[in-house]
Amino acid sequence: MQTVGAQQFGTPQPQKVKLRTTYSPREITVEAGKDTSFSITYKTTEGYYFYGPESPKGGGKKLEFELDSKLLKLGKLRGPKPKIKYDSTFEVYIHEYRGSVKFDVPLRINPATKPGQYQTKIISWAQVCDTMSCVDIPDTLAFTLNVLAATDTSGLGANDSAFAVPAVTNNQRNDLPPAATVTESQQEIENKKKEGVLSFLWFAMTAGALSLLTPCVFPMIPITVSFFTKRTEKSKGKGLRDSIVYALGIITTFTAIGFVVSLIFGSTGISDFATNPWVNIFIALIFIIFALNLFGAFEIQVPTSVLNKLNRSSQGDGVGSVLLMGLTFSLTSFTCTVPFVGSALISASSGEWFYPIIGMLGFSAVFAAPFFLLALFPSAMSKLPKSGGWMNNVKVVMGFMEIAAAIKFISNVDLVWGWGVLPRELFLAIWIGCATLATLYILGLFKFSLDSNVDRVGGGRAVFAIVFASITFYLLSGLYGKPLGELDAFLPPPDYEQHTGTQTGGTPVQTASMGGGGSLKTNAEASEENWFSDYKTALAESKKTGKPLFIDFTGFTCTNCRWMERNMFPKQQVAGLMDQMIKVRLYTDRREEPYLSNKSMQQSRFGSIELPLYVVMKPNEEVVGTKAFTRNEAEFAEFLKKGVN
Repeated sequence: MQTVGAQQFGTPQPQKVKLRTTYSPREITVEAGKDTSFSITYKTTEGYYFYGPESPKGGGKKLEFELDSKLLKLGKLRGPKPKIKYDSTFEVYIHEYRGSVKFDVPLRINPATKPGQYQTKIISWAQVCDTMSCVDIPDTLAFTLNVLAATDTSGLGANDSAFAVPAVTNNQRNDLPPAATVTESQQEIENKKKEGVLSFLWFAMTAGALSLLTPCVFPMIPITVSFFTKRTEKSKGKGLRDSIVYALGIITTFTAIGFVVSLIFGSTGISDFATNPWVNIFIALIFIIFALNLFGAFEIQVPTSVLNKLNRSSQGDGVGSVLLMGLTFSLTSFTCTVPFVGSALISASSGEWFYPIIGMLGFSAVFAAPFFLLALFPSAMSKLPKSGGWMNNVKVVMGFMEIAAAIKFISNVDLVWGWGVLPRELFLAIWIGCATLATLYILGLFKFSLDSNVDRVGGGRAVFAIVFASITFYLLSGLYGKPLGELDAFLPPPDYEQHTGTQTGGTPVQTASMGGGGSLKTNAEASEENWFSDYKTALAESKKTGKPLFIDFTGFTCTNCRWMERNMFPKQQVAGLMDQMIKVRLYTDRREEPYLSNKSMQQSRFGSIELPLYVVMKPNEEVVGTKAFTRNEAEFAEFLKKGVN
């Protein structure tokens, strides 16, 4: 917060005026010679205003910036429309802003900049006034911006004359492309804010309900049921308490973690955290430990001190383990809850707090509601006659499902670190093994220590055995390339081998790569997909052919992205429209090139962290439409038609 003395048109006055400024992100990643942006928010006290950057000369000191021209140059500021009124003192029309005002500040990094980490100081100044006096904001109102220069693939050299400019202020700007294209979901959120708090809250709650249809929520269903089934044995009569604690744990951790991490690490902080390999290892271990506990593994062996603690944590009647499950639920869901959550976190990272918190609370409350009921389910079932035997059978079956869920998070680690040890075939083989063992267990062909003998197979067992046997054969068909519908969303991406360096066989076909090294596809794969992996190359092809450009911002760990690739893109109408475009797929969730540059482009060009995010643009880079995850084929086709028509 900057506090400065007021002055009456140059005459010092004893009163004080406070001006708050916040900016985001504190670190930008940008490819040398390319464009990026950051945002800065000015908030004046009630009754005060400041002059906008387009105010005419002689109409008060307008908002201006100055920065280190050796590293960056400044584009034209973009912000909300000012209030324009005639000022009889200055005898000009002035541009004024009141309250909280956010500006996007476009930047371009020097093409000669070598890859690495840099710091630069950006200074801004303006004049804050009320009806009686004006306050100069001194030149010392400055902040430090961390700049991570990525690999230069622009083709511009160190002598690029377009960058050879002196120190830049608003009076000497170079017009760069707009700071960001407002995506469809962001625009919808902003419209709801303008309609008022209740309208925005209802919109957030609706978004929470729709997010329950996203694929990554599904693994938490058996995990929730199995966890509370186990707790029912140890904490009789506490089902309602545990369910309330679980739901509140989801709501509070979802809101608090998302908001705090975004404030500290920027808008991408929570998505970076959720896709972090160590976090995914932690989640996988929790699921495996719970599965072993359901199998009775901790009771049939002499446990170590660590296992003793884990056993107490998972079996105790306290609320600690319930809160841990709420935290786990939040972490597993963050990557699938955009576009709403992603847009809210962008606002939070820019210093806004009211609407992001209200929105996250409403969103997570609806998101948690079905899991409150699922947590109650085991407690209700335990009150049925003779529930003990089959309840233990339910626990074991759920344990197999938790092992299957853990494999998904181990796969995330494999994809982000590029190990190449868990391809689609092995992934499916483990799931097939879990489904097969569940089938045999239900039929009583083997048992665990806490089970009683199965003397006969009743109707209920037979039905469940058929269900899991069907799942087994269904998964087997996936080993031979057959689409698996909803389950495809959890499997590695179709170009897994390209990004892990494990592709073998076939005649290689060179395709573009943002990093410049290229990647390999067999002829069959190239013919089937015909995707570029480098924006610059795809854009050149778009200009050459005159075809529109389709950009797919995606992630290795993005479950919703896999669903769209496997279930939406192959639709006849959708595929026909996409075939009329130049297609480029840009991954953003690895901390290395070319993925850092892809992520930077998404943030700077589209002001978004949504995954998936689809963009259709003309060969001249004019954006004609954006779209996020959807299950509506007609809606997605209409979006594609904007580029083709």
